[in-house]
Amino acid sequence: MIRAIALLFLVIVPGLAGAEVHRASVEVTAALPKADAWTLLSDFSLANNYVPGITRTEIVSAEQRGVGAHRRVYDSEGDFLEETIIEWRDGAGFVIRLHDGETPMAPFERAEFVYALTGADAATTRIELALIFEMPWGWLGDAVAEWIILPLMEDNLVQVAAGMKVFYETGLPASDEDRQREAA
Repeated sequence: MIRAIALLFLVIVPGLAGAEVHRASVEVTAALPKADAWTLLSDFSLANNYVPGITRTEIVSAEQRGVGAHRRVYDSEGDFLEETIIEWRDGAGFVIRLHDGETPMAPFERAEFVYALTGADAATTRIELALIFEMPWGWLGDAVAEWIILPLMEDNLVQVAAGMKVFYETGLPASDEDRQREAA
């Protein structure tokens, strides 16, 4: 019995000590030059034009762009998520921290969203979107991430990327039908 408890302790405790960093990512090519894509991406107020379920974007910081710019993105029921730029690569992308006040977005221990642009050629831009996150609960959180959260996030990222492609190429907010068509 004591050996079984000791073995269980050796298996569980290291898993509780630290969770893995997980990453879901997707890429899409949009038919516009990188400089034009950067003009749109660096406008921190436009997320509601391409992110599914987001109806309004409000910048709540003095900074409109760059490190420290902070926005709230609202859904149709008025609930919001806070996003703050923590890394800025002028002309190439940025990283935002997803949070609720000082707490990371639930259920994560850490959640960051990466926007990155590269010029595919003079007339097209490659857009990479990634969600990087850490789960609580050690090995159990990692299992939940692998089995449930990563597949959901990858599906969501495909929808965001499809919406960005539509919005960047047309200048019009992406509809659910637009996202479905582009995602196919």
